[in-house]
Amino acid sequence: METSIARLMNLQPPGAFWNRIVDTLAVKGLVESPKILSNLHSVLYVALFYHLVFLVSKWILFPPLVQWRLAHSKDHSHRGRRGLVNQAALHFVSLVQSVVILYVCVKYCRTHGRNTTHPTAQLRVFHHEVETDVICVFAIGYFVWDAVISVFYSSLPFVLHGAVSAVMFSIGLKPYIQFYAPAFLMFELSNPFLNFRWFGIKFSPQLSENNQSLTTRLSNFLQLANNVVLIAVFCGSRIVWGWYQIFRLCSDFWQVRHDPRFLTLETLTIVSGNLILDILNLVWFCKMLSVAKRIISKRGRVQDKPATEAH
Repeated sequence: METSIARLMNLQPPGAFWNRIVDTLAVKGLVESPKILSNLHSVLYVALFYHLVFLVSKWILFPPLVQWRLAHSKDHSHRGRRGLVNQAALHFVSLVQSVVILYVCVKYCRTHGRNTTHPTAQLRVFHHEVETDVICVFAIGYFVWDAVISVFYSSLPFVLHGAVSAVMFSIGLKPYIQFYAPAFLMFELSNPFLNFRWFGIKFSPQLSENNQSLTTRLSNFLQLANNVVLIAVFCGSRIVWGWYQIFRLCSDFWQVRHDPRFLTLETLTIVSGNLILDILNLVWFCKMLSVAKRIISKRGRVQDKPATEAH
């Protein structure tokens, strides 16, 4: 994976027309950061890579699987088939993105630390490295793709989520607080389990009165285990870790507030955006617990039913 990432990052701009686009953005003052301008073509390549994964998933990988799944269900409509293929492709891209971004983030965090390579607030806020440049480029590329694709296949909240996330990591690429980019992307730890849950619901056999086979029971057990891990990882990575990191980030911002490199608007954008996301994560976590409680209660009633009928 490391070789593939390096090759993608080393690709040259598409051509002279791209250079004219970049020059226009600079002259018009639409993009002022030289770092962003020099990496725009890499952001484009990352977005195209994820779209290639989406197209392969949509036209090759999932149509046979969806056809098989619908053949064993009551929904045989063309619309149902097309919608399931599209959603499966979106979830697969999300899964691939999680693996890629977690790989580069974990690799960075293993060799860089708050008390080792970045012991001061100035380093954590203003310093940048090749590794964090790559992390920001891959994050921006994915979220740009996510915002655009959500226009066609999803809803407005997902469009806004992709757009806002792309803006946040574009601030990081300026560069600004690049040290925190891999820290906040650790939120993605819950995404694989979330996608596994979706695939399990859509493609695995579900327990019912008419389906109590060993395969179904095993599948149901694996889904249940995945859901438990999902709740635990979601709480750890998005609630505990998320609130802890925003506290540390605000502390660093406070220490460097008089530095001439301090960016007031960008700071307010990052802090407010992360606070909103942390609050949303807390709301989503409460909903997850509510769903889990409802499922456990339902299972309890089903298990108690034979005993009740026996009386």
